[in-house]
Amino acid sequence: MLKRYLLREVSLPYLLGVLLFIGLITTDLLSSLSGALLARGTPLADVLLLVLYRLPYTLGVALPLGLVFAILVGLARLIRDSELKAAYAGGVAPLSFLPPILALALLVGGIVFLNSAWVKPWAQARFEKKLYQVYYGTEPSGVLYKQGYAPPGLGVYYAERVYPGPEGGAVLEAVRVVEPSGVVWSAERGRWVERSWVLERPWRVEGASVEHWERVALPFPARYRPRVATRGYEGLTLSELRELARVDPKARFPLARRYADAAGVVVLAWLALVVGLSLREAAWAFALVVLLIFGYYVLWVAAARLAGVGAIGPAAAWLPNLVYGLLAAVGTVRLR
Repeated sequence: MLKRYLLREVSLPYLLGVLLFIGLITTDLLSSLSGALLARGTPLADVLLLVLYRLPYTLGVALPLGLVFAILVGLARLIRDSELKAAYAGGVAPLSFLPPILALALLVGGIVFLNSAWVKPWAQARFEKKLYQVYYGTEPSGVLYKQGYAPPGLGVYYAERVYPGPEGGAVLEAVRVVEPSGVVWSAERGRWVERSWVLERPWRVEGASVEHWERVALPFPARYRPRVATRGYEGLTLSELRELARVDPKARFPLARRYADAAGVVVLAWLALVVGLSLREAAWAFALVVLLIFGYYVLWVAAARLAGVGAIGPAAAWLPNLVYGLLAAVGTVRLR
C-alpha cells in the first residue's frame, strides 16, 4: 500500500517535470538556431524535423532530471500535509521509501540506456544531416579528415581522408602506419575492410631499407565504418562506439559515459530521496531540485576535463556517480 501510494504521489510530478525539461531544452535549441533558421527562411516542416530528431537527446536529459523534480516535489507535499510525520508515528521506517523509488529509477535508467545506445545515435545522425542542409543547402559529404587510431599492440594508423566505399567498407587516402617494431608503411590509397587495412602499392620502410609492395593487409581490430561526418561520437550506436573504442583511445570516455549516465539516474534518484526525507520544510524542495541538478552538471563537466588526465582516462565518467553515491550512502545511514 505504501509503495503504491508513494509512486502515485511521484507519477504526476514526474510527468510534469519531464514536460517542463523538454520544453526548456527545446526552447534553448530553437533560440540558439533561430538566427540561422530565420536568415535562411527554413520551412516550418524542417524546423519540426529538427525538433523531432533532437527529441531522443532531449529525453535523455529530461527523464532523469524530471525524476529528481518528481521525488522532491512529491515528498514536499507529504511533508506539507504532515503525512510523513504520520507515517513515521505509525512505525513506518524512512528506509521503506527506498525500494519503490529505486525500482522506478532502475526502470528509467534502463530506458535512458537503451535510448543512448541506439535511438539517440540514429536520431542524432539525422539531426546533424538536416542541420547541415539548413546551413549549407547540401548534404554532408561523409568524408572524415585526419583520422588517427592507436590499436593496442599494433602501433599507430593514420589516414588523411576516410570515406564510405561504393562496395562497402571505407576508402583510405594518404595512409601511414607505424608498427611497434618501427616499420613504417605508407600508401596513397587503401581500403578498410573487415578487420584490416588493405594498402595498395605501399612503401615499407625499416631502418635504411625501403621496399615497394603491390599490396599488404595490416591487422585492424575494429569493424567501424564511417558513414557520415558528425560533430562527435553521439551519432554512433553503442556497438559502433565499442568497436571504435578498441582502436581510438578518445572514444573510450564517451563509451564509459553512456553507461555512467544510465547508472546516474539511479544515483540521482537515491540522493534526491534521501535529501527529501531529511527535509523539515516543504519550501526547500524547489531549491534542492536546482542544487542537485546543478551540482551533478558541474561534476559531469569536470569529468570530461579529467578524462584527459592519463592515469584517470575513461574512469572519470563515473565521477558524478561516485560523489553523489557517497553522499546518498551517508544520508541513508543517517536515516536509519
